[in-house]
Amino acid sequence: MADEPFLSPQTKPQLRPILEDDYHGFYFTAPQSISTPAVFPSEIQDHQQSQPPSRLEYPINRLKKPGSLHRCKTAPAMAVMRDLKPKTPQAPKPQSESSIIIRQAVFLLSIYLLLGVAIYSFNRDEFSGIETHPVVDALYFCIVTMCTIGYGDIAPLTPATKIFACVFVLVGFGFIDILLSGVVNYVLDLQENMILTGIQMEKTQEGFSAKNYIVDVDKGRMRIRLKVGLALGVVVLCIGIGTLMLYFVENLDWIDSVYLSVMSVTTVGYGDRAFKTLPGRLFAGVWLLISTLAVARAFLYLAEARVDKRHRRIAKWVLHRDITIEDLLAADINNNGFISKSEYVIYKLKEMGKIGEKDILQICDQFSKLDLNNSGKITLPDLLENRI
Repeated sequence: MADEPFLSPQTKPQLRPILEDDYHGFYFTAPQSISTPAVFPSEIQDHQQSQPPSRLEYPINRLKKPGSLHRCKTAPAMAVMRDLKPKTPQAPKPQSESSIIIRQAVFLLSIYLLLGVAIYSFNRDEFSGIETHPVVDALYFCIVTMCTIGYGDIAPLTPATKIFACVFVLVGFGFIDILLSGVVNYVLDLQENMILTGIQMEKTQEGFSAKNYIVDVDKGRMRIRLKVGLALGVVVLCIGIGTLMLYFVENLDWIDSVYLSVMSVTTVGYGDRAFKTLPGRLFAGVWLLISTLAVARAFLYLAEARVDKRHRRIAKWVLHRDITIEDLLAADINNNGFISKSEYVIYKLKEMGKIGEKDILQICDQFSKLDLNNSGKITLPDLLENRI
């Protein structure tokens, strides 16, 4: 009979205490096969080897208040979620368009300059000015026109060339915008990332240093004051290079060289001085384009610095001011007579100008699409229903 499982003598499972109280002399027991899974034999062995607590210890000190329960990350439900595939493919994360803008800028700038050179070369007699070389003069005219400097040393004479100049200037504004927002931003961002990478590799726990004054490592960006300083430094460098070239190539004195360099970099271009030699116009074709973009970027950084300073001052005032009854009523989104932590955060972000009402409504609409049963929360069944 012992060989047959149903006729063999049954043994009761071994019981072990799950809640014992030596102070009052009672305990509750449960079968070991139920209370302790077989996959954790080490816990059973540890429990069997543990010594009973002292009787002098009051039980209230040994019974800890249960904490909040959390789902284990290896729960079967999470494995099911990882195995599920959405009905429609997820939209890919937007990639940086810097490389695309650079290719577009190079291609369109080439077309722009080729068109300008062709029109100028076939209509040289309809333009006034000192001639050096047809192609060099054409490139010089195109760059000066696109950068809106307006020296006046090469100017259209006939109605057809004047109409061409008007269209050429208007189209040139678009190229300046593309170059300014694309190529210049790409180069500056690349340099910024290189500086930040080098500083993060040398970052120590020594506290505040000069690097913290110019670079905000925690936010992962250079401070505005450093950007302004670098931009102004590039402008000064362009003025210095232009002054040297005008002095040695165009044979101007130092005062006129500095004067023409500043008037050119700032795109004022009075027209009383200009480039007249072949080497000077070749240099001007590259120098004017770079210096014009550098000055524009410097002015943008100056404006950004002023706006950033104003935003920081407003944010500091919003964070430190006391909340009023009007603020409580305005922040109470649920109209329940009090504001939660999330409502307080949203209200402060709106006051700082970080987010707007339109942004909040868009997020709420996306939440409503996931909350199918209008329960005010997104649960695992909701995600399963959306993904199956």
